[in-house]
Amino acid sequence: MSDNKQLLADFQLELAAHLQGKPADIARFFHDDIAWHFPKSTAAESSGSDHHGKAAVMAMFSGDVDHFYQPGTMKFHYHSKTAEDDRVHTHFSLEAKTASGKDYYNDYQSLFRFSDGKIIEVWEYFDTAYLFSLMSD
Repeated sequence: MSDNKQLLADFQLELAAHLQGKPADIARFFHDDIAWHFPKSTAAESSGSDHHGKAAVMAMFSGDVDHFYQPGTMKFHYHSKTAEDDRVHTHFSLEAKTASGKDYYNDYQSLFRFSDGKIIEVWEYFDTAYLFSLMSD
């Protein structure tokens, strides 16, 4: 496994612990200049579609996540990881309860870029229409 694939696997384990409310240090995986990009359609439902800097990304993983999902209900199912140069692509599914209590299961594609052993950029794609349809009631 490439170093970046291993870093991503380690981050995913730490993130799962963090989202379950267990002690975790996800900030250690982030470059100070990290940028995390979501589909533009998410901008109206959260603090924007792009998050720049470690503080903004950490805020996203506390406040914004709870806006969409009930704390402690998020479970990740990882299907594949492919690495090339400074990038790792991952395909995964997320299972959770929405903030309104509905069952949620959606597929995601994310492209992680690494610099100096840290995540510096993420492009995350998923079916936002499905997510928003569950939040509409």
